[in-house]
Amino acid sequence: MVRKQQVLETRKNLTELELRWTHGDQEAQNNNHEEVVEGLKPHDGLKVLRIYSCGNITSSGNSSPVRIGKFTLFVQRRCYRIGKFEAWLDTDVVPGEETIFPKVEELVIGECGSLTALPKAASVITESSGGVDTKCRSAFPALWNMTLRSLNMFDRWEAVEGTPGDGVTFPLLEELKIKFCPKLTGLPETPKLGKLAIEGGHQISLQAASRCIPSLSSLRLDVSPDDAETTLLHVKQKWDHELPLAAMTLRRCDILFSSHPGALALWTCFARLVDLRIWNCDALVYWPENVFQVLVSLRRLSIFWCSKLTGHTQASDGQSAPERGGLLPRLEYLYISDCTSLVEVPNLPASLKELHIGFCGNNLKSIIFGQHEYVMPVGGEGVVQPDTSSLIPGSSGSEATASTAVVKLSSAANHRSLPCLESLIIQSCDHLSEVANLPPSIKFLEIYSCGNLQSLSGKLDVVQKLTIRFCGRLKSLESCVGELWSLEDLRLDCCESLVSLPDGPQAYSSLRVLDIQDCGGIKLLPRSLRSHLDCLEEKHLDARYEGNLPFPACFF
Repeated sequence: MVRKQQVLETRKNLTELELRWTHGDQEAQNNNHEEVVEGLKPHDGLKVLRIYSCGNITSSGNSSPVRIGKFTLFVQRRCYRIGKFEAWLDTDVVPGEETIFPKVEELVIGECGSLTALPKAASVITESSGGVDTKCRSAFPALWNMTLRSLNMFDRWEAVEGTPGDGVTFPLLEELKIKFCPKLTGLPETPKLGKLAIEGGHQISLQAASRCIPSLSSLRLDVSPDDAETTLLHVKQKWDHELPLAAMTLRRCDILFSSHPGALALWTCFARLVDLRIWNCDALVYWPENVFQVLVSLRRLSIFWCSKLTGHTQASDGQSAPERGGLLPRLEYLYISDCTSLVEVPNLPASLKELHIGFCGNNLKSIIFGQHEYVMPVGGEGVVQPDTSSLIPGSSGSEATASTAVVKLSSAANHRSLPCLESLIIQSCDHLSEVANLPPSIKFLEIYSCGNLQSLSGKLDVVQKLTIRFCGRLKSLESCVGELWSLEDLRLDCCESLVSLPDGPQAYSSLRVLDIQDCGGIKLLPRSLRSHLDCLEEKHLDARYEGNLPFPACFF
């Protein structure tokens, strides 16, 4: 051990050190892990120290301060001695002595099931900035990035908690991630915190986190199910202005989509949001138009695993729904995934550039773009009833009931023309049978695993990439593509019912990549495509097509 210490001390050029004990290594199991770690005497030039799967360790640190910039402690779950790391040797330092980790800038601790707290600060330091004195009581005064993960017993920030107002715990901390720390209930004093992520089982409530949120630019919050509506009033009292938040991810956020008036009032604080992600929200049933009306800066919206979301709209509090032109006026990207109750794609603003819909169950049967809008006033007076036979399969306009017509017309009105839409991805919507009136602005169209899809329509005059895979009932592409002069990338896979591809004098003239496999219905490639096969940069074809190449050269 002494020899190893001396070697480490003399390696002045060493900037990173990693200690890793592998599972099943008998020699490693016989070593005294704690003695190895405690015997470390790194020089001042060491910037990174990582310790993995150190199953026998009960403490960290040594008799002298650890002068490193980044420290990682990770115990793998498969390690037979997990949970032995319980405390830090230097927690009982004498006030006035040197700080334990004066230079650590990044700290990662994971899978340490018995660790209850971080080390106690050595002393209270007063820092001055801009004429303001700040008390700092921290073992990590230089720390700016910290991740704590799967710490089952971790319930406080210091081994010995100080009195309220005793000082800032992490004066320079900018990014904090907390994942699966079920006993932790509060957050530390962090005046410079800009990014906060709280995920997994925990007891940190929205109310407890509200103190940090007003200064954040990014928030990832798994809202505790214990949060009550009274929390909204408490939080709103603290947030009386627009927050600087630009990115926010919410899990189990039922409280923020409740009918309580405080919920809508709270959303007014998020007017600067650019990126919003919503996960596992059972309260999200209708498309929340009143909420989205205040998110005037939003550019990206992602909704995952909201199993009750239908996509229908509903006016709240007796008020009419907002004008569609006023909803999310800057939205460019919409991602809806694993929303198994989705019936229709909701209101889409004209600014939308990318639309991704995936894994949306058995209820979404058609997506129709570019329908005319019909205004249907309350009471029905003065309504010009359109012919609904084209909207309601198997019925004439006179046979359609009023209630059915309202639903279908609402659906048609929601699918407006999208002049800026460039990318459309549809994936694993098992009962989707029709995608109609595709906007001509689309450049990238990808459809995967929609086994019931039978019809595509529209004119994709500028499409550059077209990918269709595992759509066994689709018979033709003739009704959705134009001249195909701009098509650069064509990929078709497992589309057994597809019998032909479009042809034309300018078709495939820009093609660089071609991949056609397991499309047995296509017996012969079109003439315009065959004439360009030798010019492709990448080509993957079933053997049946290789013998049909009568044109050995390219035509321009």
